[in-house]
Amino acid sequence: MATKTGVQLNEAHTSTDKFITEKYVLPILLDKKRRAAIIEEHKSNPVGTPGLAGNPGIGHSDDLQRVVDKFRRAPMAGKYVRVCMEPHKDYRIAIVSGVRGEPVKILPKPFPSEDACEHGVFLKRLKDMLAEYGEK
Repeated sequence: MATKTGVQLNEAHTSTDKFITEKYVLPILLDKKRRAAIIEEHKSNPVGTPGLAGNPGIGHSDDLQRVVDKFRRAPMAGKYVRVCMEPHKDYRIAIVSGVRGEPVKILPKPFPSEDACEHGVFLKRLKDMLAEYGEK
Protein backbone atom coordinates (compact mmCIF):
# COMPACT_ATOMS: atom_id res chain seq x y z
CA MET A 1 0.00 0.00 0.00
CA ALA A 2 1.35 3.42 -0.96
CA THR A 3 2.29 5.98 1.66
CA LYS A 4 -0.18 8.84 1.88
CA THR A 5 0.97 12.22 0.63
CA GLY A 6 1.04 15.44 2.65
CA VAL A 7 -2.06 16.59 0.77
CA GLN A 8 -3.94 13.42 1.68
CA LEU A 9 -2.90 13.85 5.32
CA ASN A 10 -3.91 17.53 5.28
CA GLU A 11 -0.46 18.51 6.58
CA ALA A 12 -0.62 22.10 5.31
CA HIS A 13 -3.79 22.84 7.26
CA THR A 14 -2.50 21.04 10.35
CA SER A 15 0.79 22.96 10.34
CA THR A 16 -0.93 26.30 9.79
CA ASP A 17 -3.48 25.60 12.51
CA LYS A 18 -0.73 24.61 14.96
CA PHE A 19 1.16 27.84 14.22
CA ILE A 20 -1.96 29.99 14.70
CA THR A 21 -2.79 28.17 17.93
CA GLU A 22 0.68 28.57 19.41
CA LYS A 23 1.15 32.20 18.31
CA TYR A 24 -2.32 33.70 18.79
CA VAL A 25 -4.52 31.42 20.92
CA LEU A 26 -2.30 29.91 23.60
CA PRO A 27 -1.07 33.28 24.90
CA ILE A 28 -4.72 34.11 25.68
CA LEU A 29 -5.40 30.78 27.39
CA LEU A 30 -2.17 30.58 29.36
CA ASP A 31 -2.63 34.06 30.83
CA LYS A 32 -4.97 33.36 33.75
CA LYS A 33 -6.52 36.85 33.75
CA ARG A 34 -7.24 36.80 30.01
CA ARG A 35 -8.58 33.24 30.25
CA ALA A 36 -10.89 34.17 33.14
CA ALA A 37 -12.11 37.20 31.18
CA ILE A 38 -13.04 35.19 28.07
CA ILE A 39 -14.72 32.49 30.17
CA GLU A 40 -16.88 35.13 31.87
CA GLU A 41 -17.59 36.87 28.56
CA HIS A 42 -18.60 33.57 26.93
CA LYS A 43 -20.82 32.64 29.86
CA SER A 44 -22.77 35.88 29.53
CA ASN A 45 -23.03 35.73 25.70
CA PRO A 46 -22.16 32.26 24.34
CA VAL A 47 -23.31 32.69 20.74
CA GLY A 48 -23.41 36.44 20.24
CA THR A 49 -26.47 38.54 19.58
CA PRO A 50 -27.61 39.36 16.03
CA GLY A 51 -28.34 42.92 15.00
CA LEU A 52 -31.99 43.96 15.00
CA ALA A 53 -33.83 46.88 13.40
CA GLY A 54 -30.70 48.38 11.89
CA ASN A 55 -28.68 48.09 15.09
CA PRO A 56 -25.37 46.22 15.01
CA GLY A 57 -25.10 42.81 16.61
CA ILE A 58 -23.13 42.17 19.76
CA GLY A 59 -20.17 39.97 18.96
CA HIS A 60 -17.27 38.76 21.01
CA SER A 61 -14.00 40.42 21.99
CA ASP A 62 -10.95 39.74 19.82
CA ASP A 63 -9.55 37.33 22.42
CA LEU A 64 -12.74 35.29 22.67
CA GLN A 65 -13.24 35.30 18.90
CA ARG A 66 -9.74 33.89 18.36
CA VAL A 67 -10.40 31.05 20.78
CA VAL A 68 -13.85 30.27 19.36
CA ASP A 69 -12.44 30.29 15.80
CA LYS A 70 -9.79 27.78 16.90
CA PHE A 71 -12.46 25.49 18.30
CA ARG A 72 -14.44 25.71 15.06
CA ARG A 73 -11.40 24.59 13.04
CA ALA A 74 -11.14 21.32 14.98
CA PRO A 75 -11.81 18.08 13.09
CA MET A 76 -15.29 16.63 13.51
CA ALA A 77 -14.14 13.38 15.13
CA GLY A 78 -14.29 13.89 18.89
CA LYS A 79 -15.88 17.35 18.65
CA TYR A 80 -18.37 18.39 21.33
CA VAL A 81 -21.78 19.56 20.16
CA ARG A 82 -25.03 20.68 21.78
CA VAL A 83 -28.01 18.32 21.55
CA CYS A 84 -31.60 19.22 22.46
CA MET A 85 -33.27 16.37 24.34
CA GLU A 86 -36.41 18.33 25.28
CA PRO A 87 -36.94 21.88 23.99
CA HIS A 88 -36.51 24.61 26.61
CA LYS A 89 -35.75 22.03 29.33
CA ASP A 90 -32.99 19.54 28.63
CA TYR A 91 -29.87 20.09 26.57
CA ARG A 92 -26.86 17.79 26.57
CA ILE A 93 -23.31 17.74 25.30
CA ALA A 94 -22.56 15.03 22.78
CA ILE A 95 -19.36 13.80 21.14
CA VAL A 96 -19.31 13.41 17.36
CA SER A 97 -17.84 10.20 15.94
CA GLY A 98 -16.59 11.91 12.79
CA VAL A 99 -18.22 9.23 10.64
CA ARG A 100 -21.25 10.30 8.67
CA GLY A 101 -24.39 8.44 9.74
CA GLU A 102 -22.99 7.24 13.07
CA PRO A 103 -24.85 8.53 16.12
CA VAL A 104 -23.26 10.94 18.56
CA LYS A 105 -22.38 9.83 22.09
CA ILE A 106 -24.62 11.82 24.44
CA LEU A 107 -23.14 12.70 27.82
CA PRO A 108 -25.42 12.37 30.87
CA LYS A 109 -25.20 15.87 32.41
CA PRO A 110 -28.30 17.96 31.54
CA PHE A 111 -28.26 21.72 31.01
CA PRO A 112 -31.38 23.87 31.46
CA SER A 113 -30.85 26.08 28.39
CA GLU A 114 -29.12 26.25 25.03
CA ASP A 115 -26.79 28.97 26.30
CA ALA A 116 -25.79 27.00 29.41
CA CYS A 117 -25.09 23.94 27.27
CA GLU A 118 -23.13 25.98 24.73
CA HIS A 119 -21.00 27.35 27.56
CA GLY A 120 -20.50 23.78 28.83
CA VAL A 121 -19.22 22.81 25.37
CA PHE A 122 -16.87 25.82 25.43
CA LEU A 123 -15.45 24.82 28.83
CA LYS A 124 -14.89 21.21 27.70
CA ARG A 125 -13.08 22.34 24.55
CA LEU A 126 -11.00 24.77 26.61
CA LYS A 127 -10.02 22.06 29.10
CA ASP A 128 -9.07 19.67 26.29
CA MET A 129 -6.97 22.31 24.53
CA LEU A 130 -5.09 23.15 27.71
CA ALA A 131 -4.44 19.44 28.29
CA GLU A 132 -3.25 18.98 24.68
CA TYR A 133 -0.89 21.93 24.64
CA GLY A 134 0.08 21.75 28.29
CA GLU A 135 -0.83 24.50 30.69
CA LYS A 136 2.35 26.17 31.88
